[in-house]
Amino acid sequence: MALFTRPDISTDVYIELMDEIKELHQQAENSVIALESSPDSVSHQASLYRAIHTIKGDLGIIGLTPLIPLIGAVENLLDDVRNQRFSFNASMGDIVFNLIDHVYNFVQSCKDSVRVEYPDQRYQRVIGLCQALDYKHIDTALRKVLVTLAPELVITADLNNKPTYTLNAQDNAEADLSFFESLITHAEQRSSYWQGRAQRQLKLALIINRHAGSPVDDRQLTAACFVHDFGMSFLPLSILHAKDALSDAQSNTLKTHVYLSAKLLENLPQWQKAKQMVLQHHERVDGEGYPNGLKQSDICDGAKILAIVDTFDAMTHERAHNHHLKRPYSRAHAEIKRLAGTQLCPYWVTVFNEAMTELIRVKRTL
Repeated sequence: MALFTRPDISTDVYIELMDEIKELHQQAENSVIALESSPDSVSHQASLYRAIHTIKGDLGIIGLTPLIPLIGAVENLLDDVRNQRFSFNASMGDIVFNLIDHVYNFVQSCKDSVRVEYPDQRYQRVIGLCQALDYKHIDTALRKVLVTLAPELVITADLNNKPTYTLNAQDNAEADLSFFESLITHAEQRSSYWQGRAQRQLKLALIINRHAGSPVDDRQLTAACFVHDFGMSFLPLSILHAKDALSDAQSNTLKTHVYLSAKLLENLPQWQKAKQMVLQHHERVDGEGYPNGLKQSDICDGAKILAIVDTFDAMTHERAHNHHLKRPYSRAHAEIKRLAGTQLCPYWVTVFNEAMTELIRVKRTL
């Protein structure tokens, strides 16, 4: 790690800079999402380029120089997109999201401390990869840039570590949970998309719940995490792996997995709270979900947590089966934030964001 001694700048200037970076982040975020649907849009390309260029200029004006070469390297990639040397894609969007995260965290650190550490060698490797980009194999080249900038995105064995939760020797709870876990572990082997999914979701669900003071019983939440998508294993892979929009008939078939999953817990009185979470995890707070069209106050907290971890896992691991590469947490933050008040509960989205911010901070200090 390298050390940077920040210039003697007033706190007000830092606050103004961070506010502007937030605004530019929003501009970049909107442009990235738009470009992934319309990669050739000249206006969105220009908007994204301006946002990154302005951030670089703002840092230069007040003397926060260490990240300027890194920002410049990514800026050059965006210029290549504008000059049609390669097409904007998801990896390029993920690089932008991570770059802005690094910038914001660096500025925040400079506001709070005179001397700030930053991973200069890693940044130099990223700059070198950007400068030597292999346009003939652009997807692979951009992924190398991304995983060098954000190594925490690489899927490693630690994701398979089992989360810890409190179990009491009561009503055979421990034996039941082990049984539920074994069921979903075998079910996940049916599809390459599912590997390790339940354990990832459980880990995050418990983190969110505990960040809020554990209003949901850990055991019930654990059972729900293991069971809620078990019914998916009884659906045709042609539906589960479909790349095109599902027909109405296929969509209705997919929705039956909620009842199939809940059926496992129907005759187990000690797991009725978990069953409720399973039945409700596809309900939406705006009433547009299924199977019963419940609204905010009618949906239990456990189901609201499950809805968030389900959404987050789909966003962050959508490419994992091909590239062993997760999506940036910042992207998921942005998209989940957009769903607050419609698909997802605003309160639990806030808890999720607070918990994930702390988790990311810890991971980046390791």
